[in-house]
Amino acid sequence: MLVALAALVALAAPASSVRAAETGEPDLAWIDRALLEAGEVLVESRRTSRPRTVSVRVATYVVAPPEAIFDVLTACEVAPEYVPNVQSCRSLETLADGRAELFVQVVKPAFFIPRFEHVFRLDYTPYERIDVNRVSGPIEHMSGSWWLIDEDDHVLLVYELEIDPGMPVPRFFVRATLRRDLPRVIMAVRDRAEAAAPR
Repeated sequence: MLVALAALVALAAPASSVRAAETGEPDLAWIDRALLEAGEVLVESRRTSRPRTVSVRVATYVVAPPEAIFDVLTACEVAPEYVPNVQSCRSLETLADGRAELFVQVVKPAFFIPRFEHVFRLDYTPYERIDVNRVSGPIEHMSGSWWLIDEDDHVLLVYELEIDPGMPVPRFFVRATLRRDLPRVIMAVRDRAEAAAPR
């Protein structure tokens, strides 16, 4: 989806976040709610135990129902309009009675890296969580989750991503690209969901 790659595509998530996701709950200890209340987008990155893997997570408040956010996140075909480096995205197959879907994206991550195609899978827990995982293509490892946490007057939207681009790109470059691009992506998701929300 879409942000599966904002920066390799936009790339990566921390070991603690991955462990939290495995238990069914996101790690929220890093979140400064005062900054979110002020309209900020939070971003955090750090090293992982995998030598070429980058880990990044972002968060923001969205004043829209979870359904509106979910619709934006699953509309892969419009991802090129707001996800850096993604040139096209289309659905390949629906799985598990509609609870999962395969997508193919065409990505041009940087001027020195050729355009490439990759396939990823989204697993849906409607209006609460979307898990993102690599299926095929040059990306060595990609795993992440979108969390939609309904807090009555807003939704806390959190995206955690862990990625190894599988190509000779310095980790500092991947990390810097993600820290720049993922906040732009989550802000675009926020803006689109709020625009679509009932008034």
